[in-house]
Amino acid sequence: MFISPLQKIAEMLQGKTIPVLRILFTILLMSSNTVQGQKLKQAAAAQSDSPERVNDATATSDTQRNDEKPVAEDLLAKSIEHNWKQFSSKENVALGDVWKIVEVENERYLKCVGEPKGFLYTKKKFSDFVLTLEWKYTSDPNGNSGVLVYTQDEMRLWPVSMQIQLHQPKAGSVFPSDGAKGTSSDVVSLAHEVGKWNTCRIESVSGRLTVHINDKQAGVVEGCDPAKGYIAIQCEGSETIFRRLRISDLSAAPEAVTKDLPVPKADKNDERAPEIRSVDSAKPAQISDQPPG
Repeated sequence: MFISPLQKIAEMLQGKTIPVLRILFTILLMSSNTVQGQKLKQAAAAQSDSPERVNDATATSDTQRNDEKPVAEDLLAKSIEHNWKQFSSKENVALGDVWKIVEVENERYLKCVGEPKGFLYTKKKFSDFVLTLEWKYTSDPNGNSGVLVYTQDEMRLWPVSMQIQLHQPKAGSVFPSDGAKGTSSDVVSLAHEVGKWNTCRIESVSGRLTVHINDKQAGVVEGCDPAKGYIAIQCEGSETIFRRLRISDLSAAPEAVTKDLPVPKADKNDERAPEIRSVDSAKPAQISDQPPG
């Protein structure tokens, strides 16, 4: 057994006629024992960070991750080629000749020149998701574009998919395209006048599509087959500008609460667009919000 120096001195003083010194050493011995006891407790506490405690912390972290809502991915945050591929109805058409990323006051826009007809489609397939975007036509009163969801691998005009109309007279209508199956929804256009921004929100859950245009429900279609595929943006004859194109992949977060994903708000007093510049060119480009002439 270990005997400290203070204990040895205390034993030597036993029976001596020096009571004051004996009391003093007794007090010092008690103090030493107290300090050693505290150190032992600290060492025990350090060792008590046992696997059980580590596992509890890991479990808490995992629980927090499982409870997180899906993060909306900005599909325009990087180059077009990062998230998208192009199909064109004409051969040997460069992506940059039809689709361009431009910047307006530090916000990225996707510009479609309108010709030749075709579409951009995502590199990844989606089944359950929430897609939000804003769009406007620069001058065409019969502006035409759309969003294709559940798009299949055989690329053509137009592929197997469900089509959400952004066509100015029928914005918000939904119908199956080229052999796809599902109900349809035909609505009177919910689009703002040409030159103003419109919002679109598309929610897909188990082959059921719910579409909102400018904060109003355009329609609900069910029984979609196929119910998984690429998402595509149409180039259909009109110069069209897109922005704030974001997707939340719900299939990656099965416990996500879709109602917490907000419907984008349209700009109420949107006037003429400011001058924009192309990311791919040092020369400024101009998008007019009014018809020529």
